[in-house]
Amino acid sequence: MHRLFCASSVLFFVLNLWTHSAFCQTNYSFELADIDRGRLSSPEQSRERLIAIPMSALSSDEREYYQYLSAYFLTFDGDLDAVITEYSALLEITKNADIRIRTLSSLINLLGAKKQWQEGFYRVEELLALLQKYPESTYRPAAYIALALIYKQINQPETALHFAERALSLEDIDLFHKCLSMEVKLDSIVSLDYKQLVLSDFTETDAVCNAADLDYELVNIAIWKIKWLKQQARYQEALNVVELTLVQTEKFRQDSQLIDLYNEYASLYLALKQYDKAQQYAELVAGFDNIDSFVGDKIKMYDVLRQIAEVKQDFNQAYYYLNEKLALEKSMFESKLANEMAIQKAWFEVDAKQSQIELLDKQNDLLKTESQLTTEQLENSLLALSLVSLLLATLLFWSFRSRKVQAKLRYYAHTDGLTKIANRGFFTESVESLLSQAQKNNNAVSLILLDLDHFKNINDTYGHQVGDWALIQVAATIRDSVTENAIVGRLGGEEFGVALMVQDSSVGLRIAEECRQAIDNIDTNKSGYNFKLTVSAGVGCSSHAGYKLDNLYAAADLALYQSKQYGRNRVYEYSASMAS
Repeated sequence: MHRLFCASSVLFFVLNLWTHSAFCQTNYSFELADIDRGRLSSPEQSRERLIAIPMSALSSDEREYYQYLSAYFLTFDGDLDAVITEYSALLEITKNADIRIRTLSSLINLLGAKKQWQEGFYRVEELLALLQKYPESTYRPAAYIALALIYKQINQPETALHFAERALSLEDIDLFHKCLSMEVKLDSIVSLDYKQLVLSDFTETDAVCNAADLDYELVNIAIWKIKWLKQQARYQEALNVVELTLVQTEKFRQDSQLIDLYNEYASLYLALKQYDKAQQYAELVAGFDNIDSFVGDKIKMYDVLRQIAEVKQDFNQAYYYLNEKLALEKSMFESKLANEMAIQKAWFEVDAKQSQIELLDKQNDLLKTESQLTTEQLENSLLALSLVSLLLATLLFWSFRSRKVQAKLRYYAHTDGLTKIANRGFFTESVESLLSQAQKNNNAVSLILLDLDHFKNINDTYGHQVGDWALIQVAATIRDSVTENAIVGRLGGEEFGVALMVQDSSVGLRIAEECRQAIDNIDTNKSGYNFKLTVSAGVGCSSHAGYKLDNLYAAADLALYQSKQYGRNRVYEYSASMAS
């Protein structure tokens, strides 16, 4: 069920982050902490108590605590933009680690609900850094759930599952957060593979959420169980669960869940060939005033009605339902594609900013090295002046040392410090020289661009040291997979380039595929963790794009985009049809 984030994330930032202690030992600190503890069971009364506290009487820490609670209560008014503004303003002033972790956890959920991806991803980075710096924070369960939910929404169930399991691994997790974590875990496994589930998965999650008295989560679990039973053709058992769940759902009436349950009723009766009952529940779905807000459910409804019409040989009506279903599927696909493109664009912009920061850091390191070398030269020059008797020896020594210094500077100027292959500047210079030579001799040149897939997930999940290890292994693997005459460089972040003279474009395509396969076979257990390394690659050849580097790079980059667009871990070669 893919509405978990939209519904549960709103529930999460309305009901998350229990408070166990006050931030300052004053009367108002205890009052604020008591309001915080009571906001779940009596939100209106707690909000009135908060408003009654005079802000002028509070210390700076208490004011920040007050601002967090005030923003929290503002969520009940429904103006999410206003809440985002309040949380962002609080992050500008507070240095309290617990308040920052709580605020970021709530803010990430809100940004996900509003699909403000770029800001959301920046805040994810900030929250991960805080959790690494404060590993014993009381608010880790809520933070891990917030991270799991946003990764679930951007269709990365593996990462969502990872964070849900990290929350569940905490010894001090309470029932409320344990229920939410188990729910996200169950939803992630549903997205990955229903076949991984067994009946005890639903039973255990149901028991925890029942103990936490979370009705909404209990209905979600029941709906996944119904679909699991239906996949195994256990229709009567599924119907029994629907009947029990419907009674519970109608008590607090959540339209999204009722629509889902009625659709399950309809599909189950259809499978049992009880067509009149199937039609009855499909029409109940159609009768909801807000059914247009649930496109996926409306598609299921039309599909059931189409099949019933075909059984009754009402082909005109079946054709109508089919057309409605296809139109909705097209609209849903376009919306999903636009959302995925927005997510990818946000990731690219975040990665570009991080790459720029890394480049500035490397430039600073180079300047420090040059400064150190200059200092060494000055000190040795003064020594040479004071030792006149050794002038000739000193001059000979410095002649030799100068050559070493120059060689060292050339190495730093041409080499990527982490992977020990050519950096972007030297790679570009070398490729332009290769193209000039190839054009004179009428030879072809292939340019291969390789981009490590989901590298950000590796950094987020295992840390930057493991990320650096992965980059070093990929660079070494590419170097070992190409000929000695090939030019290999790191172009920035997780992007690599290979340029070489070839007989025809097929040679570049073959070498790119060999690189992809070699990287796919890297044993990551040597890093201390078990994860998958893959690359997407694009190949451009001068026989198609000419000998101008900008054109050749654009061709390879367009092919790389195709590899990313159509599933990753594959190689595409540029063709004229791509440009059109």
